[in-house]
Amino acid sequence: MSAEEELATLVQRVDNAQRLADMGDYDWHIPTDTNRWSDQLFRIYGYEPQGIDPSYDVFLAHVHPDDREMVRAVHAHAHATGEGWTIVERIVRADGEVRHLSTNGQVVTDADGTPVRMRGTCVDITDRVRAEEAREEHAAHLAEANVRRRQAVEINDKVVQGLTAALYALELDDVERCTSYLTHTLEAARRMMGDLVSPIDGELAPGDLVRSTAATLRTESPAAG
Repeated sequence: MSAEEELATLVQRVDNAQRLADMGDYDWHIPTDTNRWSDQLFRIYGYEPQGIDPSYDVFLAHVHPDDREMVRAVHAHAHATGEGWTIVERIVRADGEVRHLSTNGQVVTDADGTPVRMRGTCVDITDRVRAEEAREEHAAHLAEANVRRRQAVEINDKVVQGLTAALYALELDDVERCTSYLTHTLEAARRMMGDLVSPIDGELAPGDLVRSTAATLRTESPAAG
């Protein structure tokens, strides 16, 4: 096998490995603004290999607007200090799809310490980010469901049962006991409302729960047989 064939085989193997890892690499020559992307990096950005001229301005135009200043600041710091970096940035493909990349890089300087190249790798972690967001959303829904269940149990224990006991007492013509049940039930209901809707900056004040329109209670008459 000739040297050219060996090189072509090596390049193909690297491209296959980057495809499997969903990872691309870049090498930006700063003085000439010449940016070399691997084939997989073009694919990550939504293009066929060599489909665009990946200058620095073209790269920045693909960075999500909310992440652009952060990326600029990271690069400026790297140029000034020569330090490497690892960040998570969002890019926007030409079709509008947002992807999440874990990007690392380093600055190469000349003998005078002037930055001449910036190179590194980008790994598409979109699936991982979306899976984590889905887990967090599920956990939030589960926590909310548990809170509602506890509230329902508390309402049943402190309000429904109290009203039921008052109703039984009333059926037995025990007005005093009925009044006692109703009083304790109302007190429990007020405490529960305070726990549920108490403002962050303090306790509920008189009038906080007053409705703008009056509530109506409807009673359904038994259907005629």
